[in-house]
Amino acid sequence: MVRKLLLYGMLVGLVAGLLAFVVAKTIGEPQVDKAIAFEGLVAASHHEPEEAELVSRTVQNTAGLGAGVIVYGVAFGGIFALVFALAYGRLGTLTARGTAAALGLVGFVAVYLVPILKYPATPPAVGNPDTIGRRTTLYLLMIVISVAAAVIAVIIRKRLRDRIGDWYATVAVALGYLVVVGVAYIVLPGVNDVPQVLLEGVTDAVGDSGVTFPPVVLWRFRIASIAVQAVTWATIAIGFGFLATRLLERDSQQARDAVAVG
Repeated sequence: MVRKLLLYGMLVGLVAGLLAFVVAKTIGEPQVDKAIAFEGLVAASHHEPEEAELVSRTVQNTAGLGAGVIVYGVAFGGIFALVFALAYGRLGTLTARGTAAALGLVGFVAVYLVPILKYPATPPAVGNPDTIGRRTTLYLLMIVISVAAAVIAVIIRKRLRDRIGDWYATVAVALGYLVVVGVAYIVLPGVNDVPQVLLEGVTDAVGDSGVTFPPVVLWRFRIASIAVQAVTWATIAIGFGFLATRLLERDSQQARDAVAVG
């Protein structure tokens, strides 16, 4: 059973990776191109020599991007299947579809959305290289805090639902999760990873020589990043829920037939 679920998860992950590639290529890569153009403007302003590309930009945003998101999708689909196998039957009366949907929603919020809202993504060639190590450490710490709080919330909900019911138990642990995340947001430091840069002969609207990365491009890149993750999580949760339901129903029917024949 687990082997079949793992296979289904990887299959759905493959589909999710393909869809994520389409989204990233359509709305994400144009913003990356603009970020690289901005980096070139800064380098030209400082009279810095242009660095040779080890891999062409065409390969990066086609084969490179496609391979990356597809491998990620397949791996993530397999992990999702294993978590589903562990969680199914332990989340109250949720069906296979309901369990997959709950895992997808909670996972997307806890693993990706909450951490990325605290430490938003930045396009390549834009972020301050001096903050990469610190920002990565803080981002991973935010993921650990968010996931740990979500897991604890699920465990506490299981104990509370017999006392106060599913609805109130869910509301209580959700509020508890928000409190923990809110405290983490306040305690953990922020990182200014898009600093102002100096461009020789270029001034902004008020005459300052410091020019920041275009906020519209940065905003669109971050929206694209969230969209890629949302498509991946939603595709895996919905697709896997459908396949898992069919598999479990088929196995249940085979078990009933075996009992009937016996």
